Amino acid sequence: MERTDTMVNRIIPAFMAAAAMFVITTGTGTAAEANPSNDATLTSFARQNEPQSVIAFTNSASAMKFEPVTGGCFLMGDTYGDGQGDEKPVHEVCLDSFFMGKYEVTNAQYRMFKPEHTSGSYEGNSLNGDTQPVANVSWYEAREYARWLSQKSGRLYRLPTEAEWEYAARGGTKGRNFWDDDPAGACNSANGADLTAKSQWPAWTTTNCNDGFKVSAPVGNFKANAYGLHDMMGNAWEWTNDWYDAEYYFNSPKKNPPGPKSGSLRVPRGGGWGNASECVRVSDRNGFDPDFHILFLGFRLVSPANQ
Repeated sequence: MERTDTMVNRIIPAFMAAAAMFVITTGTGTAAEANPSNDATLTSFARQNEPQSVIAFTNSASAMKFEPVTGGCFLMGDTYGDGQGDEKPVHEVCLDSFFMGKYEVTNAQYRMFKPEHTSGSYEGNSLNGDTQPVANVSWYEAREYARWLSQKSGRLYRLPTEAEWEYAARGGTKGRNFWDDDPAGACNSANGADLTAKSQWPAWTTTNCNDGFKVSAPVGNFKANAYGLHDMMGNAWEWTNDWYDAEYYFNSPKKNPPGPKSGSLRVPRGGGWGNASECVRVSDRNGFDPDFHILFLGFRLVSPANQ
């Protein structure tokens, strides 16, 4: 079952109605296709043995830093109790180890692949700085970037599965977010819609704290979680590899779930700079057309531990 338009639109702040001109469709793929070549990669990854040791590394082609995420089991879904129906039932998931990008992919890193790309601006606030997270990218473009970096580096990179993303974002915790269960605590750890934004856009619904940024912040400005990962919550929504299925949690395999085999929407996670605490939650799920571009939507990459 797919999320309804009303549910999907919940994550698009009211201010984005004025920014509709920035939404672009590229026609680079067919929405209702089966999961493309990444499926074979995920299946292969699930069968690998655990590595003897994993240490952080930096990709020399892009200067992108990766942190090791040691495999294990966790409770996935709405463990706090304020989520939507598609975040239930809470269920146990077990994952092999992998590497996760320490930061979201930046504009500078993405422009190595596509020099003409612009992430745009919103009402006089630039989203296009070299160290800000890349935005205005479709799922297809994020996938192509991962393929480009893999070919350039001789190491496999891809979008994370939804389960990998949530496991990494939790950083070993079980609550609403990795910092604590207080929505106002986000301003030390996540860039969302806050009192800074409200100073320019007083009609916005915001979290009652001040993070210092009206739009996206340069990556790494906020506190990392226990896995050394910054901006997993807020700043930019992050594409995952998975198709969206509101009922997938009822049927998801326990071990390395790869996501549904087909669908029409892809899953972004994490919330963005225009969202208050309703969407800046570790278990929040949504679905976008994979051709969709918008000012708050970016990505980060993972790499299998054994290669």
